[in-house]
Amino acid sequence: MGSLNGAGRKDVLLALVPMALGLIPLLLLRWRIHVLTLGDEEARTLGIQAGRLRILVILCSTLLTAAAVSVSGVIGWVGLVVPHLCRRMVGDHFRQLLPASTLFGGIFLLLVDNISRNLLATEIPIGILTGFLGAPFFLYLITKDGERH
Repeated sequence: MGSLNGAGRKDVLLALVPMALGLIPLLLLRWRIHVLTLGDEEARTLGIQAGRLRILVILCSTLLTAAAVSVSGVIGWVGLVVPHLCRRMVGDHFRQLLPASTLFGGIFLLLVDNISRNLLATEIPIGILTGFLGAPFFLYLITKDGERH
């Protein structure tokens, strides 16, 4: 269910390189990622090769995910809940959304980890708590009828 319990300084430093290799290109290309939301034809008119950009985004995202999972294990729902909450706070533009999701995802994970260690006498796996928070939020997103708040 994933945990930050076994992650030490050595693990974090080992994951830092692949995370940087995944995050830096995404941060540098975030305006182009936003253009992809307009469609392939519009992206092509702006000189962006949509197919190549999608492959690069998928590779960088996979590298980031693999590095995070190698340190903490599988901790679900953070990648679904946090970006949607950040989208409501900062808007749809990836220039603000990507850094906000990165920052708030880390803060959310630290808060849930703190709660999991202090809620009961035994540590609750983080994946269970994120599931309790994420599943209802995800159901809300599925069932709402497209209106923006």
